Amino acid sequence: MKNINRRRYVLSFRSFIYFCIFLLLIIFSFLLYFNKNNFIESSKNIIQIFSENFQYQFTKFDISGLEKIELKSVEDKMQNYIGSSIFLLPLDQINDSLKENNWVKEIYLNTNYKDTLFIRIEEYKPIGIYFFNEKYFVFDENGKIIDQIYITDFTYQSLLIFKGNSSNLKANSLISILKNNDFEKKYQIESLEFINKRRWDINLYNDVKLMLSEEDPNKSIQNFIMIQNKLSETDINNIQTYDLRNLKKTILINLND
Repeated sequence: MKNINRRRYVLSFRSFIYFCIFLLLIIFSFLLYFNKNNFIESSKNIIQIFSENFQYQFTKFDISGLEKIELKSVEDKMQNYIGSSIFLLPLDQINDSLKENNWVKEIYLNTNYKDTLFIRIEEYKPIGIYFFNEKYFVFDENGKIIDQIYITDFTYQSLLIFKGNSSNLKANSLISILKNNDFEKKYQIESLEFINKRRWDINLYNDVKLMLSEEDPNKSIQNFIMIQNKLSETDINNIQTYDLRNLKKTILINLND
């Protein structure tokens, strides 16, 4: 009987110890949870002091990839972080801040874990100008509007102007067709208009319009080039519209018609 009581006593004492340990863990977790902000701030202060004493502070930045974005606009944003510990740089915050610029497509950030932040920016590449609501916007190959521009800006003179709803979304395929046929080398394009979200008209600078087929705009352009090669200069000067919508028959509309 004495041995049995002793065994029960041992088991009870062990359970009590486990309970105390469990209770202490719960109390520590609560203290850590409610004081985590103080704990985090204290840790940051320690890291900052260490960085200042051993020269692990952010003092320099290396920026690459800029074409349209002004260097100074990036430098100004970086000034807010000069002197910070290189280990505490808020890279996500810096990334979000730089992405406020419409031209930024991707940002790549890394440090040398000493004093320098390397910033590589990939910009959107404009392929055309979208005319909408009496304003001009540059857009990329996916039709994304990048930024508003002024048409007098010589920087964008090499880009084609697109008109009509959703023309920016369909422009890339037409640009490819024009390039494959060396069209821009032979003819001066004033604008390209997307008609009823279905097909294209090409407006040339000599007030000549090409009405392209909805099914095969590439074939329409090839037909136009073939017809032009067969016509005399006098005939060409008198034609105002090339109706190329029917791939088997082109209708020519003269100035006087």
